[in-house]
Amino acid sequence: MKDFAMKQYSLNLSGRVKNFSLPRNKPLMPLYEALVNSIHAINARRNNDAGFSNGKIEIVVIRKDQLDKLDKTEIPAVESFKIIDNGIGFTERNMQSFLESDSSYKAELGGKGVGRFSWLKAFSSVHISSIYCEDSTFHKREFDFSLDNRFIEDTLSKSDSNAQQTTVELNSYKDEYVKDVPKNLETIAVRIMQHHLVYLLDNNCPEIIIKDNDDEITINQLFQERVKVSDSIEKFIIQDREFQLLHVKNEDKTFSGNRLYLCANNRLVDSKNLDDIIVNLDGQIFDKKGYWYIGILTGQYFDDNVGMNRLSFDIPENEINLFFNIPIEKILVESKLRIEKYLDEYLSVVAVEKKNQIEKFIKNTAPQYRPLLKYMPDEIAKVKPGLSAEKLEDALYSIRRKYEINLKLKQQQLLIATDKMNMPKEKYESFFKQQIKEISDVNSATLAEYVIRRKIIITLLKKGLRLQDDDKFNKESYLHNLIYPMRATSDETDHEAHNLWLIDEKLSYCNFISSDIPFDNDPKQERADILILDRPIAVSESKNDGTIFDTIIIFELKRPMRNDYTHENNPIAQLHSYVRKIRANEAKDKYHRPIIVNASTKFYLYAVCDITPKLTPFIEDNGFAKTPDDLGYYTFNKNYNAYFEILSYDKILNDAEKRNRILFDKLGILSNNEP
Repeated sequence: MKDFAMKQYSLNLSGRVKNFSLPRNKPLMPLYEALVNSIHAINARRNNDAGFSNGKIEIVVIRKDQLDKLDKTEIPAVESFKIIDNGIGFTERNMQSFLESDSSYKAELGGKGVGRFSWLKAFSSVHISSIYCEDSTFHKREFDFSLDNRFIEDTLSKSDSNAQQTTVELNSYKDEYVKDVPKNLETIAVRIMQHHLVYLLDNNCPEIIIKDNDDEITINQLFQERVKVSDSIEKFIIQDREFQLLHVKNEDKTFSGNRLYLCANNRLVDSKNLDDIIVNLDGQIFDKKGYWYIGILTGQYFDDNVGMNRLSFDIPENEINLFFNIPIEKILVESKLRIEKYLDEYLSVVAVEKKNQIEKFIKNTAPQYRPLLKYMPDEIAKVKPGLSAEKLEDALYSIRRKYEINLKLKQQQLLIATDKMNMPKEKYESFFKQQIKEISDVNSATLAEYVIRRKIIITLLKKGLRLQDDDKFNKESYLHNLIYPMRATSDETDHEAHNLWLIDEKLSYCNFISSDIPFDNDPKQERADILILDRPIAVSESKNDGTIFDTIIIFELKRPMRNDYTHENNPIAQLHSYVRKIRANEAKDKYHRPIIVNASTKFYLYAVCDITPKLTPFIEDNGFAKTPDDLGYYTFNKNYNAYFEILSYDKILNDAEKRNRILFDKLGILSNNEP
């Protein structure tokens, strides 16, 4: 015969508290739990006592070094809280529930039976005293709740007072939580108001007061002053589950942001930043309308699936989890539609202002994005309002990348359809015309971007030629880098990183360009400002493999309005010196390869400078003739087989503007942003 013995589960309090999840940035959660217990206790007393109506909860803030507070310039940190209510109290049934972990006593109210463990997670100890009435007799119960004592010493006696009152003292914040506790009394009051919004919406909500020495705030009054609640609750159904959305206008300046509160059992569990969900909603609503929007979302589905610690829901974010047919994502989409409708008067105005801002930016600053207005309106509508020019540029660039990828796919479809010819003629023609139109629009936008860049470069050139605030002109390096980056070659420089088109469009397509690099890469040797080796007679894969060059172009640049030239130091003499060195086969490029020429090699020499009095005699001595516009000089040196031109900065600027004028005019930027 077997013996049987009944065994009872035991609770390891330290282990239970250790495993209780309470993030350090949620230090007020134990206070919230105590406050909800007080609200439940008051409601329970109302149910038992028809004559009781004046429910009241008092929260006392206890600070470190409170006696010395007046001598300190900084507000002392919060050390403890005392919560006092006139609810039903710690009756025998309530005490039994308190002693039972994960009690289901208040399950119908959403209680998990674990909230008190948050007290010991954040505080060193809890002291409870309660005067309550049971069997027409008033009793006083008092005990300590801490990790130091395995057992609770429940002290029970008859009470001399017949005023029901329960006090919960949350004593001494633990170090890891105290640093995140707000010090300002109003801040704590606002946090309590936010967390208990659903309770405060009830006209029967007990009076809740928070005190700090001589300061006192009635949270119900704070709620009435700062929160404007709409007249009705919107209800909507998702797969047979009902949700309720209450629209709230929060006029509290200390509160920041538009939020959607997801609540369970009348308590805030999670909140979502609506600025991330609703495109045209941001902080401007408070500046323009004087309120933040708060949506309070409730429903039995939330009540049934709230996490044990009430800090989250046991609901997946999206539809990946097959066990939950209503993910948070779907709930947010349905809520978003209703919030947008509620705020339509504001959001529609923002949408129009944003559209005008984007269209103006594209027209005046970034015409390369013009096709997006026509072909990507939905993506444009997703851009946040009020972005800076830089951030708006980033957003439009991202949309353009999506558009280009999509356009390439369409083009591939067109080619496949053309290949197989399996598309009806009418459909093919329509599809073809549409694709060609989009491609043309994209190409036009790309050209616009290119032209805008040219306009900026010409503007920088114009500014660079002006006298500076220090009564000096820009150094040669300013203009040199504008035309071509110094100390670089075409092997290292992207095609779009230089502006040789300022002088001649054809120069951008030469074989090899060297800028401000000495011959043979030797600092002791001469250096041409810009040296271009073009059209080797025997074309090979390498830039310079010893073949003879058909054309060599050399630039010498000088500071604007320079007027200290001598016989030895002037751009004409310098350029002739470079030609002699190269023709004598004494010059090597950056990579130490010889620059080989013969009698038929053509040289194009350009002195880029202002024509000043000290330069004029050297121009005349070398037999230069004036260009037709009188802004430069040219000659041909038969001995060197060299065409030589002196380009004044005014000539370069005028010629560049004339060449690009038609493009600027077509884009409407000819006179925009002129310096």
